[in-house]
Amino acid sequence: MSDTAKELNIYTLETGKTAIVKTVNADEVIRQRLLDMGLLPNIEVMKERCALGGDPVWIRLGNVQIALRKNEAEAVMVECA
Repeated sequence: MSDTAKELNIYTLETGKTAIVKTVNADEVIRQRLLDMGLLPNIEVMKERCALGGDPVWIRLGNVQIALRKNEAEAVMVECA
């Protein structure tokens, strides 16, 4: 990663862009659910699309597509790939 790499959350990540998961900052139950779905540190994710109102957000982890609520997507911190 370069020094210009920017850390943000999945919700603010531009649609169609890929990023690397850094941390999951949610309460214990939601955090565990997100980790169980595969949102682990150093995993590459792509923001595929967002509903018209901004909730939910669809992301791709490998061959799996996951829909996240806005608050869940904001809890997953990523760094642009």
